[in-house]
Amino acid sequence: MKKIFYFIIAMAVSSSNVMAFDNEPEEGLTWMGLFGMNISKLQNHPYNAKAGAMMGIRADYMLPSAHGAYVTAGLDWTMKGGKLSHEVIVGNDDEDATSKYNLHYLEIPIRAGFRYNVTDELGFYGEVGPYFAIGVGGRHKMSIDEDGPEVREMEDEFTYKAFRNYSFDPEKPNTATFQRWDAGISLRIGAEYENHYNLILGCDWGLADIYRDSYRDAYRTWAETTMGQDLRLSKVHNFNFSITLGYRF
Repeated sequence: MKKIFYFIIAMAVSSSNVMAFDNEPEEGLTWMGLFGMNISKLQNHPYNAKAGAMMGIRADYMLPSAHGAYVTAGLDWTMKGGKLSHEVIVGNDDEDATSKYNLHYLEIPIRAGFRYNVTDELGFYGEVGPYFAIGVGGRHKMSIDEDGPEVREMEDEFTYKAFRNYSFDPEKPNTATFQRWDAGISLRIGAEYENHYNLILGCDWGLADIYRDSYRDAYRTWAETTMGQDLRLSKVHNFNFSITLGYRF
């Protein structure tokens, strides 16, 4: 009985090895265009998650005789940030408002991965590695549900460039701006059909504190002067979940 059992195990392993050999990805370099949606969040910040878009291009190099191992790098344009629904006082009235950080980054991911082809037409893969990003634009914008001169004036007052290093304003201590540089770890899992059509799910964990040192120091000084408290801002990191469609050329 043991011999039969071992024989069945040996045949199963042998068959799986043959299947893996038959369906191994082709070695060499390929390119993929990407377009998708982000759900991003500023961690340790009062703003909630918001949706955004991303697009980019990547190059995959399937390593020779590596049985599915590969490396990939790319260039992405991606929108991150956060939003908050709140109330503001306009004149003598409380009005509903929404404030958003729209942060636009150029991002370079570099990852290592492994791909397994179930059939000639269907393959699955996973990859992980660092990313490096620079903020190329974006702003903080407040939108108030009502209209009128006072409303528009307040909207303009709390609409500003998100990466610009403004002087600290004691009248608006919570109007934070961020440094341009970001870096972190990214994870992707995906499926490819007919060696062209891709569906990719991903997460990016930012490791850099994106608060500006000048803002952090000025906020601490303001808190000590006005309230007599040593208030230190928490480190703020980007977090992003993405759903992406890709086409391999």
